[in-house]
Amino acid sequence: MSVRLHRLTMVAERDGVMVGRPDTGSYAMFPAEGAETLRQLGAGKPVDEVAAWYESECGTPLDFDDFFEVLDELGFLVPEDVDAPVAKPVRWQRVGRWAFSWPAWVLYVAVMVAAVVAMVRVPSLRPSYELFFFTEHISLIPIVLTFTQIPLVLLHEWFHVLAGRRLGLPSTLGIGRRLYYLVAETRLDALLSVSRRQRYLPFLAGMLLDLILVAVFTLTAAVLMGENVPAWVPGMVLAISFSTLLRLVWQFMFYLETDLYHVIATALRCADLQNATRFFIRSQVRRLLRRPPPVPDAEWTDRDLVVARWYAPLLVLGYGFSLGSLAWAGIPTVWRFWSTVFERLAAPDTPASEVVDTLIFLSMAVAQLGLLIYVTVRDRRARKRTRAMQGELA
Repeated sequence: MSVRLHRLTMVAERDGVMVGRPDTGSYAMFPAEGAETLRQLGAGKPVDEVAAWYESECGTPLDFDDFFEVLDELGFLVPEDVDAPVAKPVRWQRVGRWAFSWPAWVLYVAVMVAAVVAMVRVPSLRPSYELFFFTEHISLIPIVLTFTQIPLVLLHEWFHVLAGRRLGLPSTLGIGRRLYYLVAETRLDALLSVSRRQRYLPFLAGMLLDLILVAVFTLTAAVLMGENVPAWVPGMVLAISFSTLLRLVWQFMFYLETDLYHVIATALRCADLQNATRFFIRSQVRRLLRRPPPVPDAEWTDRDLVVARWYAPLLVLGYGFSLGSLAWAGIPTVWRFWSTVFERLAAPDTPASEVVDTLIFLSMAVAQLGLLIYVTVRDRRARKRTRAMQGELA
């Protein structure tokens, strides 16, 4: 008797061997003996022969009924009445290899150096919050920034995708939420199929693109300033550039699971540092309140639990910084905008142009709030479904 397995990847880690299916993003940590068992089964060896090897190697027999049940839950087994799927080549792999080839790197560095030189020579090209106010129309600012940043954010995520697909790894794009921020996100679970050293570039590729975009916009504005064009045109380009730069700075808020968080977690050899740290904080709070400890909803590695002890203060301070920034700048800014909206709509002598300007701004704000609520509800329902499935499996 033999079994059929899907194409599996195996990467040696400190705590065992990470085994998974890149096509579905299903991964699990196996001990070295378990991974070798999978290798032999995948090579077509009969179960009896593999069982004899395992018992001679480990000194105890392997419960193959439980082992196969785990493999089935992970989706590693190919059902008897189904043909084994043929591995399909990953699209855009050639484009990904070109995007990170040495000629491309030379071009990227040259553009960024030229932009820095331009900023040194022309002070008005340097980043500043004043670059946002390139027009007096309050609706035009969010319209321009929204409809330019959306494709730029997608390009940011697309660079993550290309960096992964150059390695032959599939990926998906989606929309998520970090605290009160809406974010686009690239799911690169298949990175667990390659060594840690190969994961850094896919994590940092989006930030690389942001630097390139800032450089390109800066140089474009420098050229436009020397032409016979209205002043608001290079001003608008610089506003877009500054928004892109702020998105780059946002990546340093690693406690919100930004690109740099994944770099740090990978360097520290952690599998799920963020959730392990949240569990550690909940445990400490309940201990101080003399209440029973929380029930873990996942299994974390020993490394995650050790690092969580010193990462916990950074996580708390980070969330405190974001909430403090919201209270200090976010809420007053929102209040200023909405006060202007209500004043314009309530005043009987408001010019028609200002009314239209205000209504456009109002519709955009409501749309963004509605999207945030939708993503929040969607994520909570997904977590409930996951916990219910885990309860059934238990």
